[in-house]
Amino acid sequence: MHKKFEFFIDKENFDTEEPQLTVKQILVDYGKFNPAENVLVLKDKNDLKELNDLEEIIEMKNGMHFTVFSKKPNPVS
Repeated sequence: MHKKFEFFIDKENFDTEEPQLTVKQILVDYGKFNPAENVLVLKDKNDLKELNDLEEIIEMKNGMHFTVFSKKPNPVS
């Protein structure tokens, strides 16, 4: 039997049976974000860890939370 891992990108819910995913897979395949313009961020309790290496392997755990930061500069009004 395959173990399913549930994880979140922002508030969106995803499932995978893969025990490991790369940062790029999470960002692009699941989140549909452009890695040239966005960076995946792992939320761990009150810590935010920017995952800048697209080839970094993430050991999947149930209930992981990610968010995405834009690399584009914020426009100054």
